[in-house]
Amino acid sequence: MGDKHLRAGLIASGTVVALVLLVGIISPFVPYDPAEAVNYDQQLQPPSMAHIFGTDGQGRDVAMRVLKGTEAFFLPGLFAAALATLLGALSGAVAGYAEGWLRTGVIGTMQLIDTLPRLVYIILVCTILNPSIYLIAFVAAILFVPSIATVIRRRVEALGSEDYILAHVAHGFRPVRILLYHILWLQCRPMLIRQATYVFGYVLFVEVALSYLGDYGMQEPLPSWGNMVAQTRELGGAGIWPWAFPAVAIVLTISAFLAFGNLLARADEEEVR
Repeated sequence: MGDKHLRAGLIASGTVVALVLLVGIISPFVPYDPAEAVNYDQQLQPPSMAHIFGTDGQGRDVAMRVLKGTEAFFLPGLFAAALATLLGALSGAVAGYAEGWLRTGVIGTMQLIDTLPRLVYIILVCTILNPSIYLIAFVAAILFVPSIATVIRRRVEALGSEDYILAHVAHGFRPVRILLYHILWLQCRPMLIRQATYVFGYVLFVEVALSYLGDYGMQEPLPSWGNMVAQTRELGGAGIWPWAFPAVAIVLTISAFLAFGNLLARADEEEVR
């Protein structure tokens, strides 16, 4: 991919990512009462100056619910991305740099966790425990740790025999500094950025899917992009406004985060080289 196309892709996906981050930050400060938002006299209104995204089957403003729906996944997604990236990076670094029982134990633990089917296991945990979006985010983060750790472990193993790493060892640099700064930060940063965006996108996908199904996700009247799309089953296809805008928001957000992570990592990799 040329520099021009890479820059254009970064600008396009980065604009969507920045918009989602901005909306996620300001959304908790926007006053919204789900009970007061109901107005059956305004059911299924098309977009207008009063309701730029129209209204849903209960007369609620779709634009406001799309905005408030970001609260269902925004902070949990950031939490899961940070936790999975941190644990995955540290586990992979230890497994790639250490020897003996410590390496064997870390790799064995990662392989054990990696055998668990993610979505099925999340649903199972929600069935056993009291479901919440932060529980979903925590479980998703743990289940993503092995995939991140495996990528980092292979990179650390490849870099461990590089001349500059051996030179740092010979000069008495502490292993912690070599791992955290010279390997993870300087060499593995692009991969960690990419993996973090994957985790965020996955948490959004799971939250939307569970809210759509209606059992373990966000429950009405609290807004979620998933339960907004699910209104099509109740409306019998009458009106596209209640589900079209949240559906577009889901596709754009997940696509933008995945593309931005890939492109930013690629740009960072070229800079590292």
